[in-house]
Amino acid sequence: MLRHRSPLTAALAAAGLLLAAGALHAAEIPALELAEKEAQAAAEHADAKFPGREIYFYVDTLELDELAEMHAADEVHIVDVRTRFEFDTLRIDGAHHVSIDDPDFVEKVAAIQEQDPELPVAFYCRGHTCFMGYQAVERMMAAGHDNAYNMDAGIFDWAENHPQVTAMFGEAPIRTAELIDFNQFRDHLLPPAEFAERAHSGEFHVLDIRRPFERDQIGLFMQHETNITASDAEQLEPFLEEVRASGKPLLVYDITGHEIKVFQYTLEQHGIEDYYFMEGGFKGFQDTVLR
Repeated sequence: MLRHRSPLTAALAAAGLLLAAGALHAAEIPALELAEKEAQAAAEHADAKFPGREIYFYVDTLELDELAEMHAADEVHIVDVRTRFEFDTLRIDGAHHVSIDDPDFVEKVAAIQEQDPELPVAFYCRGHTCFMGYQAVERMMAAGHDNAYNMDAGIFDWAENHPQVTAMFGEAPIRTAELIDFNQFRDHLLPPAEFAERAHSGEFHVLDIRRPFERDQIGLFMQHETNITASDAEQLEPFLEEVRASGKPLLVYDITGHEIKVFQYTLEQHGIEDYYFMEGGFKGFQDTVLR
């Protein structure tokens, strides 16, 4: 069922080249810089359904249904490498969580794998253009753990095709009708310039959900915005209740426009209907407005 490691991958590993590559990517890279590298690489392979497969050609991947079969047979350790907030919102039922940002990433994944060393570990992240799963495999290989794979279709394809083994807000199974489709998501996107115009008007609540280390960059709307990390439920709950009660529309942005697709589930759960996201997040604003 599990496909063998390619001869090229084996040869690179034997030569020590994969370890060097993994060590390079395992180094701490600022979130915005990493996002820029990913965006540039994805643009260069825009015609590919899975651009990461051409960029990380030495990383072995699993198809969606292949992982589903392994999951059903308890023949794999599945690890979600997204943020804790994303994992808690929508995940493969039974998956473990180790964020790619965790400084002890390799050690924590190795501890999971030690529960049954004969089984491979499969990583997943956000979708076709998300490279975190590939980077997870790189890190494991750099540390000498080569029984690692990436399911690069991502969580949204998984949820749509395998709702019976998908959890939303900790509850499984889900119904496909509960999923937010692409058109529903696109209806709430604004170009960065239009988002900024509305944010400065004072007629909207503005929420920055970037994590602290992502906020090394300046806030975009200092006098108008509230900064609450998406995973900070203690602060987020009363803020969203205030937004709902006020009737004022809400504007939300993140670092690269990736987390907002999951954050939409939180807004819908809180009964907030009038909301908009900034397309591309902080990086989108930087690329289209600040240039």
